[in-house]
Amino acid sequence: MIGIYSNFEEFSKVAEQMGVKDDLRALLTLNLIFFERYEDYSIVSVRDYSDSPNNILVLSKDKTVLYSEKQITQRDFRLFKYTVQKTYGESTALTLLVLKEVLRSYTKHFDKINAEIDTYSGVKDLDKIELTTVNLRKLTVDVEDFQNLLYTLEDRKVREFRTEYLEYDYDLVLARTQHLLDRCRNHLQELRDLRSEVEVRATADLNRSIKSLTVVMMFLTIITVVLSVPNTVATVFGVPPIAALYDPQTILAIVVLSMVVAAAWGVHYWTKKKLEL
Repeated sequence: MIGIYSNFEEFSKVAEQMGVKDDLRALLTLNLIFFERYEDYSIVSVRDYSDSPNNILVLSKDKTVLYSEKQITQRDFRLFKYTVQKTYGESTALTLLVLKEVLRSYTKHFDKINAEIDTYSGVKDLDKIELTTVNLRKLTVDVEDFQNLLYTLEDRKVREFRTEYLEYDYDLVLARTQHLLDRCRNHLQELRDLRSEVEVRATADLNRSIKSLTVVMMFLTIITVVLSVPNTVATVFGVPPIAALYDPQTILAIVVLSMVVAAAWGVHYWTKKKLEL
């Protein structure tokens, strides 16, 4: 017998009638895959990326119940009409349907992240790239855990899930999971490369800014030197005992000459350093 419940209280009562003594409510907030075997039943809890992420299965020989808001109807069981007639056939068929729904949710979430990555060409916002990397890394971990669950369910000791009943379908889920995991890892590397590219670009921009600032400071320094030389000369010749030794025209000529020499030095230094504003 198969029971599918969208109301957790109803699901919990039925699970208690099956002999489940654990607090299933704790699984609602458990943000990882949970699988545990007991003497007469097994519990599987898998979260996905939908608005209602909880999928909790209690599997046994005579009765299998699911708490989920996924729309799994009798129509979905038509492909397994012979499987459900076998021992543990109902638990096997329902578990496979849930696994497919979870994998579909993972794939949809990956497509969303992939669409974000496609818009990152030329992006300089490292925070945005880092956020996407964190989300993709979390998805990659979830897919890895999901794959480990699939391998665990292949164990002959798990009586409630018989992979030999649905060998083709199960192998297909395994293959799609591995494909999704490979895509996640490849896109993580793409994000690392993109992050490195942005960091290199940012470093180059910073170096250009520093160089521009250096040139500006050098220009101001040269201007200061050019102005200070004639100013110093004028100050010296402005002292009365010295000024008395020269006529005003001579002092003016000396000040102008010092200004020309200082300006010539500034131009020579600027040209030698090949500086550009």
